[in-house]
Amino acid sequence: MKLYSLIKNIKCRVLGNLNIEIKHLAHNSRMVKSDSVFFCLKGQSFDGKNFIMDAVKNGAVAVVCDEEINGIRGITQIIVKNARKVMSYIACNFYDNPAKKLKIIGVTGTNGKTTTTHMIAGLLESIGKSCAIIGTNGVKVNEEHSEFGMTTPDPIELQKMFSEFAKKKIEYVCMEVSAHASHLDKLAGVKFELIVFTNLTEDHLDYFKTMENYYNAKKKMFTPIQTNNALINVDDKFGIKLFESININKNTYAIFNKADYTLQNLGIIDWKQMFCYNNKTFTTNILGEFNLYNLLSSIASLDILNLKLNDVQNSFDYIKPVEGRFNTYLIKNRLFIIDYAHTPDGLENVLKLANRIKIDGKLISIFGCGGNRETQKRSKMGEISSIYADLTIISSDNPRFEKREDIAREIERGVLNNNYKIILDRAKAIKYAFKNSSDGDVILVAGKGAENYIEENGMKTYYSDYDEIKKLEN
Repeated sequence: MKLYSLIKNIKCRVLGNLNIEIKHLAHNSRMVKSDSVFFCLKGQSFDGKNFIMDAVKNGAVAVVCDEEINGIRGITQIIVKNARKVMSYIACNFYDNPAKKLKIIGVTGTNGKTTTTHMIAGLLESIGKSCAIIGTNGVKVNEEHSEFGMTTPDPIELQKMFSEFAKKKIEYVCMEVSAHASHLDKLAGVKFELIVFTNLTEDHLDYFKTMENYYNAKKKMFTPIQTNNALINVDDKFGIKLFESININKNTYAIFNKADYTLQNLGIIDWKQMFCYNNKTFTTNILGEFNLYNLLSSIASLDILNLKLNDVQNSFDYIKPVEGRFNTYLIKNRLFIIDYAHTPDGLENVLKLANRIKIDGKLISIFGCGGNRETQKRSKMGEISSIYADLTIISSDNPRFEKREDIAREIERGVLNNNYKIILDRAKAIKYAFKNSSDGDVILVAGKGAENYIEENGMKTYYSDYDEIKKLEN
């Protein structure tokens, strides 16, 4: 594709030749190939300008940057106000705007994104619609699954995915929309059919600094340019604020407050969740009030898009358990639960649910907190675990470049009683919980979910909570 076609309708200043063929896009100089456009992006700890010569050596014939770069010859410069945003638009153009050939449903919020996208996809499949999923657990197209390491892919990779979906005649895409993706304009040029707002609780404050900044990053998606419809949880205080502040087609859902879509939680009976929706009673194997929010928003999403479920109860059979989201395993009369909960609100929700489904015995909680991320949540999670669990085992998560011991001590500060231990080796923590448990006990292993690694000192080492739990069967 010619460079002039890529920058069509993009406000920019050009230095050099636009009549050149472009075969690749890259924002990492190591990924540049012959005939590439290189995007000079600025991050918290890097500046793309420092890598322009590397990109040129690797084959870049044009660069997109926020300012004119002196001292480079024989290469076209596209000078723009916001290189990140322009990268998204150029990626759309490079792949022939594939999002326009798809019906895209986004889910944003702190908790519930992964589960909700999978639920919506399951309901879509129940009425014969083809669907792809993009999110924390990777990409799923029909039965094919691949991982990529971030909730919302960067624009170049994302548009390539959309292009592949369109070639495969996929009709719907359900995708998680992270606050970082919104803030960094990864989705500029993508028009959603619907975006769901699940909730907003404390998370990512290492990056956003304040809850207001975090909220504004989410709010950025709810404009007429970005989406045709919004569905908002108004049991959440930030959801109420969002609903009152946006001017687009919008609907609400809730369990406790008045809303366009609501249901009644009838509780857990015989290990099944029961609820009343539209004056009819339903059951599902997916437990927990927080999952009722996810299910309600999924049913409402299809209704807003004028997609009718032929049989609501039978449609639930198409909703498969999401890996790492409240997965249960009965091991020698102990119920193990693996869950991704890694925020104070998420941990509290799963601990409350674990207590409700517990018949007899005690509840043991195992969790850690990630390194080089928001430190203020650590003591809060220690406090929450000590309130709801009979025994708290403080372990590690992804220490990154912090010491495991330091993170554990910060969690420990919030613990309100003496019913806790610090076991930094996560596998040993699981073994300890098992050896010190009895028939009927529930053991929650929280924080990593489906992650299969521990990240420490710049290295990722294979590790799986599931593998460690399954070893206990022997």
